[in-house]
Amino acid sequence: MDLLVGFLVFAGIFALYDALRKVNNNILDQTEEIKKLHEELAKHNKN
Repeated sequence: MDLLVGFLVFAGIFALYDALRKVNNNILDQTEEIKKLHEELAKHNKN
């Protein structure tokens, strides 16, 4: 029984880590897209 509880705790921690990693990657991707859009807008405003 202790083994099952330990496995469930480990699986829960891993699932939380994986979810946070995915959210962080999405935030980083969105930040890069915002930077690209900002650069494109700056180019168009100069012309």
